Amino acid sequence: MSIPIKDRLQEVYSADGDRQKLDRAYDDWAKTYDQDLWGTGNPHLVIMAGMACRYVRDPEGLTLDAGCGTGMLGQVLSPLGFTRLVGLDASEGMLAAAKDKAVYEALHHLLLGAEIGLPSESFDAVVASGVLTQGHAPPESLDGMLSLAKPGAPILFSMSEIAMNDSGFGAKIDALDSAGAWEKLAWSGRFQSYPFLPEQAHLRHWICAYRKAG
Repeated sequence: MSIPIKDRLQEVYSADGDRQKLDRAYDDWAKTYDQDLWGTGNPHLVIMAGMACRYVRDPEGLTLDAGCGTGMLGQVLSPLGFTRLVGLDASEGMLAAAKDKAVYEALHHLLLGAEIGLPSESFDAVVASGVLTQGHAPPESLDGMLSLAKPGAPILFSMSEIAMNDSGFGAKIDALDSAGAWEKLAWSGRFQSYPFLPEQAHLRHWICAYRKAG
């Protein structure tokens, strides 16, 4: 029997950062995740793709999809000319679904954090969609993403309002601004995260675009 999307969301948010609970929830959700998420009306993939086409100068460069999940973003970026995509995610079930999409050059079972087990300064662009939110990746993930980006590379990420205000991401972004670690390119307008779900209608996101210093 299909589990309602509102119950799926409640399960992942109630994990409250418990890595094992969160990974089990996403492993179990992987088979229906795409249709469930598209069904919420969440526009973040479309907005992210538009921002990527605007700010990634070379879509044929090596692009890291950090927290790629089932590869929904990769599936959108690939026909737009992003031909060298690398994904990472903490859920093996999600990575299996991403592999089936056949748009990734490589996929890695890794966590987002201050250190990420990939070569430093090896990516021409970094994107992270739907993962920088409460109970998922910590604010230090921005440090890890920066370390993997080449100097001058664009870094694009979705940011939930709750994570920004209550989970330390606002302070981390301010610290990186003050340190000159990156240059702000643009933030999208704030948008509803799940416009078709009455229970989640209060949630909001932005898509943020920066360029690494150097």
